[in-house]
Amino acid sequence: MAKEIKKIVCGMCASHCRYKVKVEDGLLIGYDREGVKDSMMAQMWARVIGGCPRANAAAEFVYHPKRLNYPMKRAGKRGQDKWERITWEQALDEIADSLDKIRKKYGPETLAITSSGEQNTGEEFRMRFQSLFGTPNFLGPHSCGIGMVLSHLMSGWMIYMPALRPETKCFMLIGANPHQAGPMLWNVIREAVKVWLKLIVIDPRRTAVAEEASLWLRPRPGSDGALLMAMVNTIIAEGLYDKEFVEKWCYGFDKLAERVKDFTPEKAASITSIPPDKIREAARMYATTRPAQIFHTNGLEEQANSTPALQLRYILPAITGNIDVPGGDMMAEPHPTYRVDAELEMRDMLSPEQRAKMIGADRFKLYSWPVFEMVEKNAARVRERPLSSPWIAGTAHSPLAYRAMLSGKPYPVKAMITLAKNQLLTLPNALLIDSALRKLDLHVAMDVFMTPTCKIADYVLPAACCFEKASLQGGNYTLYLQGSEAAIAPLYERRPEYYFWRELGMRLGQEEHWPWQTLEEVYDYRLAPMGFTFRQFMDGKGYDNPPSRERKYESKGFGTPTGKFELYSTILERLGYDPLPYWEQPRLGPSQDAELAKKYPMSLIAGARNRRFYHSQGRQVQSVRRGSPDPIAQLNPDKAESLGIDDGDWMLVETRMGRAEFKCQYFPGIAHDVVVAEHGWWFPEDTSPESTWRSNINAVLDDDPDICDRVSGNYILRGYPCRVYKDKEK
Repeated sequence: MAKEIKKIVCGMCASHCRYKVKVEDGLLIGYDREGVKDSMMAQMWARVIGGCPRANAAAEFVYHPKRLNYPMKRAGKRGQDKWERITWEQALDEIADSLDKIRKKYGPETLAITSSGEQNTGEEFRMRFQSLFGTPNFLGPHSCGIGMVLSHLMSGWMIYMPALRPETKCFMLIGANPHQAGPMLWNVIREAVKVWLKLIVIDPRRTAVAEEASLWLRPRPGSDGALLMAMVNTIIAEGLYDKEFVEKWCYGFDKLAERVKDFTPEKAASITSIPPDKIREAARMYATTRPAQIFHTNGLEEQANSTPALQLRYILPAITGNIDVPGGDMMAEPHPTYRVDAELEMRDMLSPEQRAKMIGADRFKLYSWPVFEMVEKNAARVRERPLSSPWIAGTAHSPLAYRAMLSGKPYPVKAMITLAKNQLLTLPNALLIDSALRKLDLHVAMDVFMTPTCKIADYVLPAACCFEKASLQGGNYTLYLQGSEAAIAPLYERRPEYYFWRELGMRLGQEEHWPWQTLEEVYDYRLAPMGFTFRQFMDGKGYDNPPSRERKYESKGFGTPTGKFELYSTILERLGYDPLPYWEQPRLGPSQDAELAKKYPMSLIAGARNRRFYHSQGRQVQSVRRGSPDPIAQLNPDKAESLGIDDGDWMLVETRMGRAEFKCQYFPGIAHDVVVAEHGWWFPEDTSPESTWRSNINAVLDDDPDICDRVSGNYILRGYPCRVYKDKEK
């Protein structure tokens, strides 16, 4: 029996854990528990991987009987789930022919592309194809990445990835639940809290993380910005800011001080329901326990006023001198020699005229190409490596793009390519998206399973999963670079995304721009400046982590128009937005719409993480589903009893957009007027069209551009008005 150990980077969630798997006679067995080293860090990782439901289900995932294995062409009406098996050659020829005809009739901007999923889809290759084809319309994740863009606007660098170090004395989590979404980080935090670390948790729920906190603040859903305004107010009013750093390295402090002067903890208390003394305690703990570090995730980015709230998130470490110091918020830098995405994207081939056609860029400008070009120019003054675009640039406004598919305005969008994305389960206003996708002349989907979104495509292509393809992760925004070899060869006719983009591009006149025949050849090219081929890299450590530099601003300043950390954003000002953070009531909030508040008195948090699943993935994997068979929504027990709902009862969560059913879970750690619903739920075992909508929380959320964040265009997934009641039919 031939036994092998393969080094992989797991793509079954965004954590991208690196571990080893066993392969016997060409069959993936699973996680190599026996090969774990006897060190504290290795043992900690072993507990994380060994306790991960998805990692333990790797073989079940790879060999699942419902995996997509062959290219298929629609044989009936959209949504009928009738298919004809075809070859890759036929699929690619026909797709290329259709795209060419549509491009000639409507222009290249008529094609929209969306991807993400497991985040192993090769965005550099998507951008390369997109640039050469000529479309500006990539529909990316608006609710994940606003902070990355803003940190570039304010500093010239990405400030996002947590780097908890022995020097860190205070750690503040805002809208983040690493217990469910980042267990390795959570293990490190827990150990540090036992010895030296002060932990501040800002979360409407008393999660396991909040239970361990030195201080837990429970804001009303969607009111984090008001809380952060009051914290900045306290720090300035009490003179707790780093005067030397502010004077030398910050721009706009006096204007910021004037803006927050009247936003006292008492004012914030009336908005957030957090007592003023607790707000002051949090501000003092954070400002005086240095170095301090902040980590936020989607909980902060998915609110009505996410842009100004995130400005405040970055202002806090700036005014306290916690920027790019050991233990503080580090300005992440790219790998020094690895060829980053920017060197493969061929963005210069996407002309200024085409960039200007990006849907929504005239209204929601944060992700627009002009903003990226300003950031790129400023960053080039202080950094040696080029700036890559994934997550921070070139993202059309999805709600407006789907409306363009229906209305033809501002121009017709007639074709779409969907890679590893299940829009019908993961984006708000899913019924509108369903209607929009059905109206397309061409919709191509590539995925590992037949999803509800795939079912309304014209062509469905089988994707290789993370265990069946090589990958390189990191290096673009962070020094850390890690590689993953294919544990096994792709089964049946599954292919990596690179194959799809290259073969499609070759058929559309891009032959000279795709010189590498295989994915590993591309990686040889990318690693060449480091002195490795991909095979040599993987035969060695399989990762590289060069030493980080600190206080990078001391040599060349910050990568901003003023050369300083911009508390007052001159780029936002140039775009016509408020350059300072502000607080305004959400446009769906009770003070803005009394009638709506009367009918829907509760506040919905949509998208709570369940560690067993990653977004809409995994519901057909039995070992994973067994632990979470039903969609869950949490209610305070007292509130539930007042509504006649018992723990475990089925209940309906209703908004102005519709209703979805969930099983009630009593949870005393939330306020009486809050309901927390899981997202991404569908029922692969039920093939009826209705099953897509039964427990789909995104089908009852609105994506109306008029209620989106004014700067980024982000959706409201936290603090959405709703009501709940018992499902009497269950």
